Amino acid sequence: MIFGTPVSWFINEVIITVLFCIVLVHILKGEDSVHRLLELFLYMLTAGIFENIGVWQNIYDYSTCRIMMFGKVPIAALLVEGIILYSAMELMEKINVPKWVLPFGCGVLSSVQDMTLDPASVYDLHDIGGVTEGQWNWTAHYSGGFVDIPFFNFTGWLTMMLFFMLLCMVGRRVYQRKKKEWIGYVYPIFAMIGTLILQCTINMFLLFMVPIFPMYQKIPELIMLVVCFAVCIFCVLRFARYDIPYDAHRDRLMFMVPVFLHIYAMISIF
Repeated sequence: MIFGTPVSWFINEVIITVLFCIVLVHILKGEDSVHRLLELFLYMLTAGIFENIGVWQNIYDYSTCRIMMFGKVPIAALLVEGIILYSAMELMEKINVPKWVLPFGCGVLSSVQDMTLDPASVYDLHDIGGVTEGQWNWTAHYSGGFVDIPFFNFTGWLTMMLFFMLLCMVGRRVYQRKKKEWIGYVYPIFAMIGTLILQCTINMFLLFMVPIFPMYQKIPELIMLVVCFAVCIFCVLRFARYDIPYDAHRDRLMFMVPVFLHIYAMISIF
């Protein structure tokens, strides 16, 4: 144990914090850095609120033996979601998708990233006070799923990034047309509020096919996950232009970070 947290969890927090600092530096060196930072931090706040709602509803819980917590959620979990969002957004902008397609690309890439990160969190088990805990502990609704993680989890991350970035794209458009500085500071807040509302309303159908089926049913969840993946992948492949030159110094982050996270998660799992 280091500072009351298992060694592997501590190493995870250190790595994620370093990666997040690298992302911050990358943003500050880029264009429109203030608004990009606002989008990043407001997205992480959105994810933090939504995650705490999930813990409150007893859908899952996080071990509290962590150094940095936001309510009942480890801050490292929110940092990595911010890292994923930014690197996915950079990739979508580099392959030059239309603005309305960018949220779909960010959504599907985040979900794919979670398919290695989440099992690594669930199965990194330690005995804490006589109880075996992972970084992230699910309340089982059915057996199976994706390595025993419910399918709706991955659809949920896809839709949350999709909603947030879609609202940000609208906010960016209004800001560029109106040329009023206050809009640039306010639209990420509306993106956060709008995302939370959509997550609690229309998202019930996208995750569970409610009201056609009751919540937490394996087959409807799998169907909606496949549909969401298919729509997002089709949009990206159909409309990406690939006509912006690659700058190795500027653009390597969008490839290196996701690949590193996948490799690190796979090593942790095995």
